[in-house]
Amino acid sequence: MNLVTEMEDHFRKPEIRYSDPVKEIMGRPPRRILRWGTTAIFTVIVIFAVFAWFLKYPDLIVSTIEITTENPPVILVSKISGKIKMINVEDNDTVHAGQLLAVMETPVSMEQFYDLKEFTDTTRHPELLSVEDIPDLSRLGSLQPYYGTYKKILSDYDNFLKNDLYGSRIKSLTEELHNLREYIDLLKENELLETQSYELSNSMYNREMKTAGVAAEVDLERAKQQLVEKQMTLVEKRSDIKAKEIEYNNKEQELNETKINREEEKNSKVAVVEESFNNLKAQIQQWENEYLLVSSIDGIATYTGYWSENQTVKAEEEVMAVVPLNKGKYIGRLQLKMQRSGKVDTGCLVNIKLSSFPYLEYGMIRGVVNKKSLVPSGDAYIIEVDLPNGLKTLYGKNLELMFAQNMNGTAEIITNDKRLLEKIIYPFRYLYTKNRR
Repeated sequence: MNLVTEMEDHFRKPEIRYSDPVKEIMGRPPRRILRWGTTAIFTVIVIFAVFAWFLKYPDLIVSTIEITTENPPVILVSKISGKIKMINVEDNDTVHAGQLLAVMETPVSMEQFYDLKEFTDTTRHPELLSVEDIPDLSRLGSLQPYYGTYKKILSDYDNFLKNDLYGSRIKSLTEELHNLREYIDLLKENELLETQSYELSNSMYNREMKTAGVAAEVDLERAKQQLVEKQMTLVEKRSDIKAKEIEYNNKEQELNETKINREEEKNSKVAVVEESFNNLKAQIQQWENEYLLVSSIDGIATYTGYWSENQTVKAEEEVMAVVPLNKGKYIGRLQLKMQRSGKVDTGCLVNIKLSSFPYLEYGMIRGVVNKKSLVPSGDAYIIEVDLPNGLKTLYGKNLELMFAQNMNGTAEIITNDKRLLEKIIYPFRYLYTKNRR
């Protein structure tokens, strides 16, 4: 079998392969085309990289903004649910600070309330008054118990001063001390006389002693007895003086204690009178806050709804606002969420698109970040935006005449410019650092 196979291989015709020059040219591009193509692609990449390096555009952080003034309007809200009893102003009326604008329904007589208010405002030392000096008021509603308590305490203090039991005791002790002092003075005069009598007796006894040889024994004993009697009498007088001085000191101490007790009780009652008076004033203030709508500034009153007398309002519902006459400069306030808030700092430019004025027609207002709260309120920072050009838009239109308080809009905070190339590199850098071991 091997011989046969060898013979077949020997006589087999060799295979002839023919080459196609066209196919060879189409399958292998010319080197010039490859060289120019590679150069063109590299040039495009370089141009794009250079373009991406020099091309910068700002990073925008969008949030809602509210435009107001440096002196914002004062919003008056109802503290209670009820009917409006009285409205004292019309819409767009000019009002002054402290002016009463509206009264909620209340059982308190306004006439008596004003009398009570005038009394409390003009009284500086309530403890110096008597019950006859204060007005007789009986239609004060919820204020009546506090007014009655003050009258009762003032009456007790008035009776304390009129009866003055401590004063009577002080007067009695003062008279006793005066009499004791006179009695002690008399005892001291008597002591002086007894001292002189004792000295005379002592002199007589000494003379008897010198003449004892001549005089009788009985005379010497008689002189000695008289001297002893005078000495005993003098000791008794001095004892009486000491006893009366002790009694005098005790009375004087009792007088001082009575005076101190009187002053302490008086001060205690004065403190109670002042406390009840201050409680009354506090309740008046609380009642005013609940039932009266009073302007705290000079400005223009404007209704926040369609209000009329006997109309019912709910608690914490806005009734009217007072727009200040001196508005001050225009400012913007916004709440910036925590996300990306670290890029915002003072000095950042802000483009403001007001909702009331389409920005394509009126233009945008340019602002600058003036303040940023150091700590967030909830999940947002409070940002204050200064408006250097007021309400003048970038189109040159001034919106001040059409301004309304608390206008809303969209704020675009412009942070630092970023290169396009950096934007492209950031994701790859993140993946590299994330997967780096």
